[in-house]
Amino acid sequence: MRTCWRQIATLGLVLLLVLAFTIFRGGYYISAEHDGRLLFAWAISEGERFQIEFVHSLNLSPIVDVFEWIGPGEGLILRESKFLTLGAGTPTPADFLGSELLHESDGFRLVGIDVPMGDFAILTHYIPNHRVVFGGNEAFLVELAGSGESVTIGVRRMSRFSQIGR
Repeated sequence: MRTCWRQIATLGLVLLLVLAFTIFRGGYYISAEHDGRLLFAWAISEGERFQIEFVHSLNLSPIVDVFEWIGPGEGLILRESKFLTLGAGTPTPADFLGSELLHESDGFRLVGIDVPMGDFAILTHYIPNHRVVFGGNEAFLVELAGSGESVTIGVRRMSRFSQIGR
């Protein structure tokens, strides 16, 4: 009988340790913060890309900027930008040495931008209404922080435990 209880206790302890490791284990998360408050955090791996979609404030057309996280200590890299029309305020190859402008059926795509961004701030407003899209997740920054607020986008190492209640 004692052996049975010891086996049950050992099994319970192992399960508790596995659960604790799962909850406290750190990982890397793409995150948005406003005034020290975490707005969202989604697990990200090296080489994964996400996009920020918004409406251009001058010509009121959609823009999609594509970022890649290349790993710990390396930060975020702006890889490309997609837009419908050329004009004031839209990027050109002259803005980014080594980039190339492609004309596609649904607009233009500037590839090879490859600018290190690190963490960066976005000022929220209803126009441009920035939306962060990654995997099956999306977040409208103005809905999370309000209009006229600064939101910092970056990649953080954090535990799952730190996200409980957020």
